[in-house]
Parts: sequence; structure tokens; C-alpha cells
Amino acid sequence: MRSSSIARGLRVALRAALDWLRGEVATWLRLLRWWPAWAALAGVLLGLTLAYQVPHTYAVDVGSAQDQLYVRNFHGRSEGETPSYRWSGVYSYVAFPGLGGGRPFTATLTLNPERTAPVTIIVNGETLFEGELQPGWQTLTLPVNEQHPGALASRDMVLEIRAPDYRTPDAPGQPKGVKLDSAVVEQEAVGGLITPAYSALALLSGGVLLFYLFVGRALMDFASLNRARSWALLSALSLGVTLAVLLAQSHVAVAAAASHLSVTLVSMILLFLAGNVIASRLVGRRDGAAHGLALCLALAFGVRYAGMALPQSVIIDMPWHMKWLRTLLAGDWQSLYFPGGLSAVPREWGLELLIPKSPLFYFAFAPLNLLPFDLETSTKWLICLLDATLVLAVFWLVLRVGGGRISAVMGAALYAFMPIAFRAFAYGILPTIFAQWLAVGTLVAFLALSGQRRRWMSWLAVTLLAALALVAFPTVAVFLTMVALASAALWWLMSRPRTVEWRVPLVLFGAWLLAVWGYYGLYISPMITSAQALIAPKAGGSTVRWPGGFADLLTWTADYVVTLLPALLAFLGLAFLLVRLRGKTAVGRSESVERTFWLLLAWASIAPAFLLVNYRVDMIGKHLFFTMLPVAAAGGVALWEFGRRGRWATALMVLAFGAIGWQALIFWVERLVRAST
Repeated sequence: MRSSSIARGLRVALRAALDWLRGEVATWLRLLRWWPAWAALAGVLLGLTLAYQVPHTYAVDVGSAQDQLYVRNFHGRSEGETPSYRWSGVYSYVAFPGLGGGRPFTATLTLNPERTAPVTIIVNGETLFEGELQPGWQTLTLPVNEQHPGALASRDMVLEIRAPDYRTPDAPGQPKGVKLDSAVVEQEAVGGLITPAYSALALLSGGVLLFYLFVGRALMDFASLNRARSWALLSALSLGVTLAVLLAQSHVAVAAAASHLSVTLVSMILLFLAGNVIASRLVGRRDGAAHGLALCLALAFGVRYAGMALPQSVIIDMPWHMKWLRTLLAGDWQSLYFPGGLSAVPREWGLELLIPKSPLFYFAFAPLNLLPFDLETSTKWLICLLDATLVLAVFWLVLRVGGGRISAVMGAALYAFMPIAFRAFAYGILPTIFAQWLAVGTLVAFLALSGQRRRWMSWLAVTLLAALALVAFPTVAVFLTMVALASAALWWLMSRPRTVEWRVPLVLFGAWLLAVWGYYGLYISPMITSAQALIAPKAGGSTVRWPGGFADLLTWTADYVVTLLPALLAFLGLAFLLVRLRGKTAVGRSESVERTFWLLLAWASIAPAFLLVNYRVDMIGKHLFFTMLPVAAAGGVALWEFGRRGRWATALMVLAFGAIGWQALIFWVERLVRAST
């Protein structure tokens, strides 16, 4: 009987899935079966082709932070040397993807073999230089014209440098070729049509089509088919014009980003579809709130990944994390697990201090190496996805605290465009982002299970999850412990009748035992030893970090969070919730609402508490990163409370959210441009 009921349930689920799939396919076909969309796409393709006819000069300062788009199979950048350079390998490449073919150009290299050595330079498969070079910096100029038809016709320019194996005294285990300081490619101003890179045109026009489909599908949940098509077409045309203008300014930069545009949009579409299914379960039905949450999920991923994984983007800590990830993949897990270089603080801090930075992030992301994609890009994709899924946690928390579905969507949207989140991604503090994702899951699990007297297996699972969150990053472990204990205490004080919330501290105690036994125990003695010099005050030294006093700290904090608007909204949202909670009679109160409110209050209190700590000890802003989720949840409540109080209040709400989103995007773009130029 049981097996037949299971089979019947599977058939029903399969039939529902097929019905949903048919409906989605029909929706996409309605968007595609519209001739203006295809006419606009043809116009975009023509515009991109015309943009390719503008010649350019491309100069790569090899050894700078901006060379990562161009160099392949080179050694690391030189540090503190002038000029900056990279050592090539025995075979190394400087690539200018999507340069365009048919127009004569000149390639110029500034290099130094550092010894007498034969060097071969190959451009697009044709050998343009082969000879012996003397030590010292020198410039090679290589014209590519009608005398080299194969090299001239190639639409993606690749410059290959070959040199015999050379070992330097400082790195005897690394085969090196020559030092390369710069590579310049200058297209002639006249000389016939430039043949576009076909792959770049296909990917860019395909990206415009995907953008049309994404916008149209998102709007179809809120508007008629004709309006959705029209607004989607206008959006796609705007993107097409923007791409054509950018392509006219730089063929290489836009062509290199063409595949990234398509990957981002395909991911957003898939997340939107998956988000619709998940959101309908959270809401209980498919309506505007469910579609809005799905859109928040897709946009949260899109704005993060679009900037972080752009080929030209320079993410500050990314090389550091990829170094340790590749160290782990090489089999040297001991160098990550035991006290060593991973746990040393950056040299620019000027401290001899050991911090137990857990290798959990690297162990969790190591399986990405099995995928047939670039490891760094896959790492960025997954970390952006994990952080984007926290919009679901914000939505759930707002519903639990008694907010409506619209306010829950506003909270999710606020988290999607939280300005300080983009600072975390610009820094590239991936282990911290991963640890906070685990901590949010732990706190949400605490809240979901609070008040339940049984389900021991669930509490055991939360204990293991909490242990992982504690191990993932030390600072986040401190925050998680404080928030969980404070919430348990508030739940006990405010409940009627009072119940002892003994499960939360018991789970934390067990999680800490696992964390110390599994990892932190190795660091107790080394940390005490390394901290002794810092504990004892130095003679004549000041213990105040901020010369301008507490006002200086407040100014730094306000600049660090980009804008104080989310914090102000969170304060107002908590006030709204407290007034609503205190206004209810004891009979009308919901225990789950009260528990969620006190959890959010304890969580948001991390910011002012650690602001005081920052006056003496630098927490590097991580206490501010950890409060993004309660700020978004409470801020969503405040936005909705304003929005339903009349026309002017609605306008104020729209302006507040628009200002936050605009400041977030401007900050994100500005940080990426500053780091990449």
C-alpha cells in the first residue's frame, strides 16, 4: 500500500513538472514569435559590425594588475621593480581576443632575456622574428601586413614568445624564458575593412537576445504580453547600443567579455525559473510576491557575478585565494590545515600575529576543479550564487516576523543591492562570505527549530552545521556565538510562560567542542605565543587607533558602508516591529513572531557593539558585513510601512530604495574601474 502511494505521488509530481515545463516553453515561444524582436536583433548585429571598423591601439603593461586579460602561461608579477614585468615560460602567449582581421597592424614588445638567448616570436601562427637577443631591455617591432596574409587574416590576435629554459637563483624550480614589460598592438588608420571576430558577434548578439527574453519573461508576471514585449525590446535595444559604443572604443575588451555576458544572462534566467518554484513554496502560491522574489534572486546573482567575473575586473584578494586553492589541489593540504602561511596576517599590517584561517572554504570549493571550466571563474560563480540565495533567507525572516509578502520582497531586494555587499566582493574576501552564508543558515535553523521540544535528529544536524560555521572563519564564529546566545536569552526573558531555551547553548557547546577538536585546538598554543607581544603595552605607545577620536571612527564607518540609508531604514523597521509587537495583547501575540524579532534585534546589535570594539581593536569591518541580513530584513519592513501610508510616503520609499540601489551600483562600478586601471 505504501509503495503504491509513493508511486502515485511521484506520478502526480512528474505530471505537475511536465505541465510547468510546457507552460514555460509556451511563454518563451510567445516572446520569440514577434518579428520586431528579430528586426531589432538584426539592427544590433549591423551596429556591432560597423563598430568594428574603428581601429585602435592596445597597450598592455605586463606586470601590472591590469594584464590578466591578456597574458597566458606567464609567471607572477614582479614586486617593487621598475619597470614592472613578468617572466614568460618556455612557451608563453599574449592574446588580444576579438581584435579583428584584415587591417594591417604593428606589434611592439619590450623585453629582456637577461642572458644571451635565442628567442622566437610567432604572431597568429606565422614566425615574425627568430634570432639571438642580448641581455638588457630592448624593443622589438613586428609589422603585420600583406606580406603575412595568414597573420593578417586572423580575427583573434595571439602573440607567442618562445625561449629556452632558464632558471634564476631565486626560483630554481621554475622554467623561465624572458622578461616582458609591455606589448603594444597598433592597427593602421586606413587599410580596408576590419573583419569582425565572428564568435564575438555571435555571443554579443546572443546576449542581447537573452536579455530581451529575461526582461520579457520577468515582466510577463506583472504586465500584459504586448507591454512585456515592448519594454523588453526597448531594454534589449539599449543594451545593444551600449555594446556597440563600447565595441567601437575597444574591440578586445568587449570581445573578451562577450562569453561572460552570455553566461551571466543564462545563469540569471535559470535562477529566475528556479526561484519561481522556490518562492511559490515559501509564499504558498504563485503570485506577484513569488515572482518578485525570484527576480530578486536572479538580479542579486547578476549584479555580483557580472562585475566580479568580468575578465577585466581585478578582485583584490582573488590571487591569494586561488594560490591556496591550487596548493590544496596539488595535494599539500597540510600547509593549509596546520599553522603556517595561510594563517599569517598580511605583511602590510606590520604584525607578527597568527589567526586560524580555516581551510574549509578551499576544501568546499576544491571539487569545482572537476568541472570543465576555468577554476577561478567557477569559484566566482559559486560564491556569487551562495550569497544571492540569502535573499530567500531575508524573505523568510520578514514573513516570520509578521511582515507581509510585499515587505518581504522589499527586504530581499534591499539585500540584493546592499552597498556594503559589493565592498566585500570587491575585496574578494571569499572565505568570509562563505562563512557568513553558513552562519545565516545556522541562525535560520535555530529559529525554525526554536520552541520545538523534539526532533533530536534535526538538532544534531544543526550542531554539525554550527560546527562548520564556527570553523569557517574566526570572526564569524564570534558573531554567530554572540547572536545565538543573546537570542536564546531574549527568547527566555520575553516568552510567557518562560521556557528555558537550553537547546541553543547546548548546540553551541557541542559545535565548539567539534570545532576545537577538529581544528582550533592546533592553534591555541601558537596563538598565545604570537599574541604575547601584542598583549603587553609598548613603552610610550598609544592604545588609541583613531587619532581623531570616536568621531574619526564614525566617519570611517559611514564611508565603509557606502551609505547610511540601509542602517536608518533598519532602525525604523525594528521600531515599527517593536511598536506592533508591544501593541498586541498576550493572546494575540505569536511566539514565532516574537522569537524572530528578538533574533533580528540581537543580530543587528552586533554593529553598535563592535563599533565600540573597533575603537581599540581593528575588526576590519567584518562586523558590518555580518549585519547585512538583519538590516535588509528590517529595512524591508520599513520600506513597506512607508509605502502604504499615502502617495508622498510611497514616493519617499521609492526614492530611498532607488538611492540605495544607485549608490550600490555606482560604488561597485567605481571600485572595479579603479582596481582595473
